[in-house]
Amino acid sequence: MKQLLPLLLFCSLSFSLWANNLQISNVTLTNDSTLTFSISWENSWRLDGTPPYNHDAVWLFVKKRDCASSQWSHTDLSATVGDHSTGSPLEAYVDGKDSSSVAKGIFVRRKTDGVGNISSVSVSLRMVGLIPGQFDFRVFGIEMVNIPEGAFYLGDGAVSGSSFRNGAATTPYQVTSEGAIAYGNTAGKLYASSRAITASIAADFPKGFAEVYCMKYEISQGQYVDFVNSLQSDQAATRRVTGSATSRTNISGNWPVIVANTPHRAMGYLGWADMLAYLDWAALRPMTEFEYEKICRGPVTPVAGEYAWGSSVVTDANTLINDGTATETASNTVTAGGGLCNYGNSSVGGPMRCGYAAKPGTSRQQAGATYYGVMDMSGNVCEQVVHSYSDGKDYKGEPGDGEISTPPNAGHANQASWPRPEAAISASTAPGRMLRGGSYYMTPVYLRVSERYYGTTYADDGTRLNYIGGRGVR
Repeated sequence: MKQLLPLLLFCSLSFSLWANNLQISNVTLTNDSTLTFSISWENSWRLDGTPPYNHDAVWLFVKKRDCASSQWSHTDLSATVGDHSTGSPLEAYVDGKDSSSVAKGIFVRRKTDGVGNISSVSVSLRMVGLIPGQFDFRVFGIEMVNIPEGAFYLGDGAVSGSSFRNGAATTPYQVTSEGAIAYGNTAGKLYASSRAITASIAADFPKGFAEVYCMKYEISQGQYVDFVNSLQSDQAATRRVTGSATSRTNISGNWPVIVANTPHRAMGYLGWADMLAYLDWAALRPMTEFEYEKICRGPVTPVAGEYAWGSSVVTDANTLINDGTATETASNTVTAGGGLCNYGNSSVGGPMRCGYAAKPGTSRQQAGATYYGVMDMSGNVCEQVVHSYSDGKDYKGEPGDGEISTPPNAGHANQASWPRPEAAISASTAPGRMLRGGSYYMTPVYLRVSERYYGTTYADDGTRLNYIGGRGVR
């Protein structure tokens, strides 16, 4: 007889209210291969007929623990969407990016246009490839945002440092397909003054034109701790990140009961290899710097010096309310037309809650949201993305497979084209990686959507620093 974990709850935070309260509960096993549970989250949307023509979703995946060995592993799901079921108003979606025979996870999303809370909707997942034995199962969920296929612009008119542009001109460069892009300082070619490759960008490098799903929030401290606690001991030793209350990355305890004391805050101290391992384990992948700009800006004409919320006006989030709780936010009055943002190493001095700027009644700009509703892409902690330069140029965008490496070199992502997944936690070890979006530690110029200063400075650094975090796409 297989057993279920007594607690199957995975929490995340909201775009437009205080907390999304994503809950996965009442998990049961039927027919030795189907997990059925209830799912709830707040402020779901689908807007097929209204800008931004997208929807939110939850990425669901399953891990199992062998009761004999206590070893965790990924559990494959059926690649046939009809083998999974959901109650109204949801539908299951299999993106087909794994293989024709298995899915590493599935999405659940609204089936038709609508806005509102999802309350205790039944979901059933069909597992495949199970072997005889006794297992504990755990269902994980991550909130995602759909980024539709479509053209967009790179660069903001050469205002931001080393930003992309159309040849030698100061106009942005428009990406109109996933085809190869010619590089150079003549009209019709993609150009940047530093840290851009000197030949065509290959067709299989993800450019942002194609549809993807992006994590709505940065990896939280709670999410990262859940990841490490679900690894084998040697893998966990490699990926264990320590923190303190003063750093606001407040993690304590020992594996397999490491505790995130402020689970809702963004995770700092993520080295490049840490983030890649998490994304491989979750069957996601790192975004490219092109995708970063698409997710922030959407299809609209760039604004010179704009931040993720679409304007060049910013208010520092430096007066905290409910510090350290699930409702942590800032009371600062947001300047008209601007966004609330944790930057400048103010009195906060570390990461804040994921989605901290969203409050009842806030606009996209006030909440610091991107065009599509992704949170905190400017400020809080830096986004780590794949560079179009150096080792990054060979990246093909394959998603993780749910598993990371085992001894003798345990705890690393193992996807072939991902740049430097075994990078040491030290400087100059991660060519192909760069930072975007700025952080609580940086001045406003580095928060800009098109700013590429950290594509040169500290670009290849694999060090764990409190102002560096990340998120994934699929």
